[in-house]
Amino acid sequence: MQTFAVQSRAGTLRPLKLLLAAVIILPLVLFAGAAWLNYQWSFEEAQAQLTRTTDAVHEHALKIFQTNELVLDRIAERFGDRDWPGIASDPAVHAYLKHLAEDVPHVAVLGFIAPDRRIVASNLDLPPVLARQHDYLPVPREGDEDLFISELSLGNYTKHPQFLFTRYKPNSARTPDGGFVFASMRPEYFRAYYDVAFGKDYAISIIRADGAMLARYPDVPPGTVLSPETGFRRAIAANPERGGYETVSAVDGNARLFSYSKVGYYPVYVAVGIDSATVTRRWWQKMSSHLVFGVPATLCLIALTVIALRGTARERAALLQANAEARRREELEASLYQAQKMEAVGQLTGGVAHDFNNLLTVIMGGLETVLRGGNLADPLRKHVTTAMRAAERGARLTQQLLAFSRQQMLHPEVVDANRLLHEFETLMQRAVGESIAFVFALDRGIGACRIDPAQFQSAILNLVVNARDATPAGGRITLATRDVLLSQDAARPDPEMAPGRYVLVSVSDTGTGMTPEVRAQAFNPFFTTKEVGKGSGLGLSQVYGFTRQSGGHVTIDSEPGRGATVRLYMPCVEAPAERGAAPAGERSAPASPAATVLVVEDDEAVRETAKSALAALGYRTLTAADATGALAILRRDEPIDLLFTDIVMPGGMSGVELARQARQLRGDIRVLLTSGYAAAAESRTDEGFAVLSKPYRQKQLAERIAGLLRGG
Repeated sequence: MQTFAVQSRAGTLRPLKLLLAAVIILPLVLFAGAAWLNYQWSFEEAQAQLTRTTDAVHEHALKIFQTNELVLDRIAERFGDRDWPGIASDPAVHAYLKHLAEDVPHVAVLGFIAPDRRIVASNLDLPPVLARQHDYLPVPREGDEDLFISELSLGNYTKHPQFLFTRYKPNSARTPDGGFVFASMRPEYFRAYYDVAFGKDYAISIIRADGAMLARYPDVPPGTVLSPETGFRRAIAANPERGGYETVSAVDGNARLFSYSKVGYYPVYVAVGIDSATVTRRWWQKMSSHLVFGVPATLCLIALTVIALRGTARERAALLQANAEARRREELEASLYQAQKMEAVGQLTGGVAHDFNNLLTVIMGGLETVLRGGNLADPLRKHVTTAMRAAERGARLTQQLLAFSRQQMLHPEVVDANRLLHEFETLMQRAVGESIAFVFALDRGIGACRIDPAQFQSAILNLVVNARDATPAGGRITLATRDVLLSQDAARPDPEMAPGRYVLVSVSDTGTGMTPEVRAQAFNPFFTTKEVGKGSGLGLSQVYGFTRQSGGHVTIDSEPGRGATVRLYMPCVEAPAERGAAPAGERSAPASPAATVLVVEDDEAVRETAKSALAALGYRTLTAADATGALAILRRDEPIDLLFTDIVMPGGMSGVELARQARQLRGDIRVLLTSGYAAAAESRTDEGFAVLSKPYRQKQLAERIAGLLRGG
């Protein structure tokens, strides 16, 4: 009986011991297995998170580099045909570089490096600094030896770390001796962005393919270059586009997991690393929480959710910023394309208008000569008068072409836009008619702006007439003004608009509106949706040209069935508005002609027309076909009271240069310039030279010459 009892107890203890062992061993085995799986998963998740972060960093770097390349293209297209002395001395080059740099905050310096290695023009007020050789002769972009990316070094002048984007200056030798266009970037921009977007867990680097470190978060000394034996160099040699690796950092000696990706076609990579100790620490924290609380699944889910949310928030912020950079780049590209298109069309129309002005000068002069004859029968006089009106209409069309191409002669004044609008309110009301409501909504507190009053009123009248034609009876047209203040960070209606205060003049209607295709072409010359004979297609072109020539901007908002709003943004000026010109009745009458006029014109027909008109006015005339002939006459010993010369002439000497030499030869001679290119004459009035635009009538010529001979 006792033996059986002992055996029974032994048989019972054995399963209990096994159960006890199982209770102890099984949780340990399960925990060890879970710990091992969790350890592997932690590193896999870290690698996956590195890959996502690398993608976000890659997109940001690619947009920045593409923007830099676009900026270099804009500078090269605008000033590439200039010679080096012209670039160094032209304030417009420096002003343009400063304006362009405001739109690309990641760029520290924009400019030109001359063949003698001096920085001759930049957005900063730099002296002619000597650039280091290795700063701008680095690794070329893959497949494009015209674009280079330098290593990180200290700037000669700024003493800040920087790396350069450079390319050969167009129209120069594609060698280091031909000169460069460059954009300089500071690594602080990238470090600040990475600190905000990704936090302090990552080591993020921008590295050239040859191992040169361009930027790093945390910081890296200039001149740091990774050797071919480092993990990065070995990894990109095996997988040139993208991949991952684990190594001990050659920069700070920390063991890290890395993910890298090549930036487009550039010889540059982005590499994102996280400390292996950080991943291990995260894993240990998870397992410790399992032991302490005994609810591994719940805590794991909570920890994973928190980590995922934090990672997703950072990644989303980075992607949002990358998308914003992409949208800004697209807007900049669209603005650049539109400006190039309008500039090309403007040059073409300006040239046509110039030649047409010469033809109209001859036609109108000939018709005036016929009309002066006085012996025309009534039917013939009627036909000549009709032809004169047609020529005058052609002159107006030509003026609109010049307005679009920004080559018209402007007479700007500092004015109150509200006053100008009130002055011809009645005319606009009459043009709109009674079937459409015409509403004025003018803000009395707007600032002054510097514009040509007549051209401004013509532009607004064009907009009102266009709105009338698009608005059915019972509709409404609203003319409004107000001040707009654009801060540095504010959204801009036009990407090219600089921050500052503007006077906004808008014309809105409740008419049929425009489709996107029509809106995209609205400012093109000769584009019209009206029936044949109902419009020239130059109204909005004149508005566009006048606004841009006045330093402003113009936009159109419209949708089919919802009307249209055209907005003119004119820069404000800190000056009181000028008083209007004296009424015509207060001007003094022309002086009686009793003088000798030297007419210089390369177009024979225009020259003969001017000679005939002056002779009819009673002036003695001398003529020359070019500046050389005119100087020969000026050197003769005979009286000459006034020089009447075209500005654009062949032979290497313009009419302006001729006028200067004439003043040296005859200090008391009066000068009257003329041109079909108002842009060529616009800046000449400050030298004391009066300007008469082509085509001109005999009365205009008589008044200008008489005024000059009186000393006016």
